Amino acid sequence: MKIYFFIVLLVSTMTQRVLAQQNIHAADHKQENDFPSFGHALLLETKADTTANISAGDLDGDGHLDILLVKGRHWPIVDRVLLGNGLGGIRKAYNLGKISDRSYTGGLADFNGDGSLDIAVSNDAPDRKLIYFNDGKGNFTIGSEFGLPEWATRNLSIADINGDGSPDLILANRGDSGRTSNYICLNNGKGQFNANCIPFAPYPTTTIAPADMNKDGFIDLVVPHRDGGQSYVYTGSADHTFSETRRIPFGPPNATIRVAAIADFNGDSIPDIVTIDEYKGVDLYFGQKNQTFSAGISLADQKIVPYALAVADLNNDQKADIIVGHIKAPSTVFFNNGTGHNFKSISFGDSKGTVYGFAVGDFNEDGIPDIAAARSEGTNILYFGNIRSKKRK
Repeated sequence: MKIYFFIVLLVSTMTQRVLAQQNIHAADHKQENDFPSFGHALLLETKADTTANISAGDLDGDGHLDILLVKGRHWPIVDRVLLGNGLGGIRKAYNLGKISDRSYTGGLADFNGDGSLDIAVSNDAPDRKLIYFNDGKGNFTIGSEFGLPEWATRNLSIADINGDGSPDLILANRGDSGRTSNYICLNNGKGQFNANCIPFAPYPTTTIAPADMNKDGFIDLVVPHRDGGQSYVYTGSADHTFSETRRIPFGPPNATIRVAAIADFNGDSIPDIVTIDEYKGVDLYFGQKNQTFSAGISLADQKIVPYALAVADLNNDQKADIIVGHIKAPSTVFFNNGTGHNFKSISFGDSKGTVYGFAVGDFNEDGIPDIAAARSEGTNILYFGNIRSKKRK
């Protein structure tokens, strides 16, 4: 089965230097790693609005990374496509379509099997949730719909849930607790989602992370509770259902988790979970051999409210690092030394607006990962990674 990773979310203003460095957990010896800074930046737009997310991929087939900005949230706005030139610049920008809607995620995958990246846009009620087909050159037309307009959908994720080779959609819905559900919408192989979507996890959430957590070959779904309840991992099975009888708890019983992400942070080949909770901060939960999860290890408290989360190897050391965006504060990279217990934190960006998402990729093709950030009430921006070499003693 496949998981289709598309990267989403946001940060600060032009050419901002690194603001601070600090150790989250002091290492027993001085690390000699070279950590990139993100002080050089490019504004993606000139005006701030209510951007909700950002995704990156080659949308026009020229071999260079492009950017999709999804906008609106509770206020309808037209989504935007930004075509990259391979040098870190934007050669062309245009509207995705003509519809102003309340978008939260633009998921990228080849939904209709023609070899080009299409776009799934998750919209809040009362807007339709739309699939845009790509002609291969970055021109998009509405090809289908999924789910129901009345669902309070926030973000979506993409994975091949039923193993038929086509990307399916997992919808995170934030409705009233006890009266909502999240859904899986299956692709018929042609980019159509006309079958009834499958309900699971009857509680409010804003993101769902797909991964094979127990290494059994089936996609599992990590579903963080958004509004004061217990979070669970729903394990997959041969029948492609996600039963309440096959779920594993993680985190506190009163979680208000905005985003959860998956990676092996301690190098034991067992997937771990990192979360951001606006009342509890940033926490890491290690996967155990008995398919349970450890108590949370705090990487940062809630004094600076976290609001966006991404996981990527930012210094090319084959270890998963953590990127956290905040409300009215600089963003932070937690560089992982591979143990999951020692992190070097580096802040970047300004304190404008709220960071809603990140997309990580090598936009200027220099071999160093860059961070694109989407913000609400702050200008969307692309930060370029630069290695700051340290002289060894």
